[in-house]
Amino acid sequence: MIVSFQLLFWCLLSGAVYLLIVGFLWYKLEKVIPTLVGFPAALLEEKGLGWFVSSYIIEFIFFVLLPSVVYGWFYTLIPFSGLRGGIMVGLYLLLFGMMPMALLILFRIKIPVVFMLYQLLGFLIKVMGSMAIIGYLYSL
Repeated sequence: MIVSFQLLFWCLLSGAVYLLIVGFLWYKLEKVIPTLVGFPAALLEEKGLGWFVSSYIIEFIFFVLLPSVVYGWFYTLIPFSGLRGGIMVGLYLLLFGMMPMALLILFRIKIPVVFMLYQLLGFLIKVMGSMAIIGYLYSL
């Protein structure tokens, strides 16, 4: 299988822009919704530009870069393509990648459920949107 570096570049660029917009909106929404109620003050990290940039880099790697490369290698083997293929891969990543760890952490550490649901919803929006973009671009 041959990887198209031009297509990979467009996937990375459009996924990065999408992730930046959604991440910024989600960051602003977190200031309005009291998701961190119940956390000890010593455990909370100060959220500023450095926190946003480091979170963005980590999310870019796991939600855009790695899925773009893997989808680029295997998109010819996936029985569905386009937006539907991207959304199905994103849903698979969420259900089998993030959900088990989130539930294990929720049951073993006393973390407010509102915070976990807020985080999982944010991950769902980010990974599904990124994978929909990647799937759509690979279907062109």
